[in-house]
Amino acid sequence: MPKIFIIFSSAATAETRVAGVPAAARAAQAIEALRASGDVDGCAIIAASGWSPSAEVVAECARLAPRLPVTFTGSARGEDVVRIRGERFVAAAARHAGDPRRDTILPALLSAMMNPSASPVDDAAGLADLRRAGRTILTMTGKAGDGIVSRYFNRPISRAISSVLLMVPGLTPTHASIGTAVLAIAMTLALVLGDGTGLIIGAILFQAASIFDGVDGEMARATARTSEEGATLDSVIDAFTNLGFLVGVTFNVGLAGDLSGALAGAIALVTVASGLWMMSVRVSASGEPLNFDIVKKHLRKNGDSHIVVEWLIHLTMRDFFAAASAMMIVAGLTHQLLIMFAAAALGWFAVTAATLHLASRRRSAPPLLEISECS
Repeated sequence: MPKIFIIFSSAATAETRVAGVPAAARAAQAIEALRASGDVDGCAIIAASGWSPSAEVVAECARLAPRLPVTFTGSARGEDVVRIRGERFVAAAARHAGDPRRDTILPALLSAMMNPSASPVDDAAGLADLRRAGRTILTMTGKAGDGIVSRYFNRPISRAISSVLLMVPGLTPTHASIGTAVLAIAMTLALVLGDGTGLIIGAILFQAASIFDGVDGEMARATARTSEEGATLDSVIDAFTNLGFLVGVTFNVGLAGDLSGALAGAIALVTVASGLWMMSVRVSASGEPLNFDIVKKHLRKNGDSHIVVEWLIHLTMRDFFAAASAMMIVAGLTHQLLIMFAAAALGWFAVTAATLHLASRRRSAPPLLEISECS
């Protein structure tokens, strides 16, 4: 097998964080996909004469390419050697950083091959390639199930936040989840302790929490740190944020004398809490990590659903609810919001209960007997 040399223009570009991961480690992660298929059995990373990789580079190479022998050297010597421009390779492989495979990484490797006599690109061009790679990786961190508001409004903002946070060493997706929880606490306090101004501030913080909620997932997917524990923490924070908003708004309008609005809020709160509890019990019984997507998954069974069902799913998702709530409260329509949400919550609960009941019946139904003809 030929020796693979990943050559960066300088130590600065090799150490540059690309969506939270040093460029040298990004290259090693991509080569790991080729090692698994038997195309290579190791690689060497070159940045500059006398370069000593930082502890972060070494640790990230070990984390992202645990079975790939990686060495750090000062030159690429030998006859059976394949020289690869590091910055260009990282940029070419960026679109597949979340799921590197041989059929996607091999073309990226070939596109970044250097002639034996070629010299590395200059730092400016290399940094431009790495910035492009970072943008590409963040663009790919969206979720197929994103709601309408998330896709066209929340995600662009949360990605901009993620791009900044990913440049800070030591920050993890868990820190971003804690940030969402802090926003949720501030929202609840503003709603409960404030008057009309507190109501508006709380509504704006609810939308801010909805936007920031995307950051932890983006950071996790960008840096290959997704985990069941992280997904569970995110789901729990989401649920308590939604319930905290309902508690706060209901309490606020009740103190202001809007008793019918407070009653509607209380109905919505009890209904939503009951639906979330039902889903959590069903998910726990199935052994899956805690999440509240079970109804959506059943409604989208086999990846297909009616367009009306899709619209109803999107209109009942948190991103739409948060944005609509913020706009209606700022416009002075809090009473109407609570009435509408109580009605929507009752309908959502009915669909949730029916879907979970039907799903339970399908699982408990005995298998059909196969009847064969006897000759």
